[in-house]
Amino acid sequence: MSVETAPDTSIEGACVVIGVSWASGEAQVRLAKPGQKASWLAPLVGLELNYLASPSSPRRCLGYVPFRAGQGDYHDCDRSPERGSRKCTQCTIVDATFASNLHHAHTRGQAELDPDIVEHLRRPNVLYLAAFRDGSLKIGTSTETRTQKRLTEQGAWRATLVAEAADGFAVRVVEDAVTSQLDIAQSVSIGRKLGGMASPRPDEQLESLLASQQPKVAEVVEALGDSRLTATSHSWSFPGSESDLWDGLHPYPLRLDSGAHHIEVLGVCGRMVVLTKPGTSDRFVADIAQLFGVTLDIGTHEPDALTVQDSLF
Repeated sequence: MSVETAPDTSIEGACVVIGVSWASGEAQVRLAKPGQKASWLAPLVGLELNYLASPSSPRRCLGYVPFRAGQGDYHDCDRSPERGSRKCTQCTIVDATFASNLHHAHTRGQAELDPDIVEHLRRPNVLYLAAFRDGSLKIGTSTETRTQKRLTEQGAWRATLVAEAADGFAVRVVEDAVTSQLDIAQSVSIGRKLGGMASPRPDEQLESLLASQQPKVAEVVEALGDSRLTATSHSWSFPGSESDLWDGLHPYPLRLDSGAHHIEVLGVCGRMVVLTKPGTSDRFVADIAQLFGVTLDIGTHEPDALTVQDSLF
């Protein structure tokens, strides 16, 4: 009888950062070892990495989150991604199929949709208006049970839950109507989100902005005359927003996926992380997705110099 070897979950030698998960309610980082298919999750806050990366470092496919019942929370894939992509062809097709079915479901007949997508869309949904620290707004949707996690995943700072929907078909109709009639986007770039973390608008301005838009969204909801929709006004704040950890941040001045770095993660909002170099007091904000799929050489490396205004280390 063969004995199954326990997977190596040490953060040393060669290691790959696959992604960030908020499934548990806390930020976790998904890690993998080259040559080992199974990945694992570890707390992201407190993660310390001393590593070397280069553009020629091997890449690993990021896998995907299955949408079919019984397939688990994550599908590992140890293939190499296609050139210019972070995923292999097979995983890209799964992602694209799910996204296309989900986002255009309300424009098609249910008979045209995958039965698992239809089942997913029969759940109660929420329409939210999210504000980011640069002042950007976006309209978005989430299943009722995932709204808090969805807003945190998005990197939102403040939000108002502006409507409840009996299902995912109705919520996407009103989402499109809000975008069309009020010119509120359905996405905000990571560049704007990061810029807001380094040069934030006062929280009071964001709250005022949301308060001014909520009645307008309610008018759109009422005008649709859809019994599956109910206008609401429930406020939400990023759970860590009261901490001074998020004050006085500098943009991390180097690409995380190139060169030598010694970093420790102090906080997480979406995929934005507050970083410091151990033993120093400077705090930076960066997009940890720059590391996704890159094979890192974990060891003892002299980090590249970081120069930010008057701060040097």
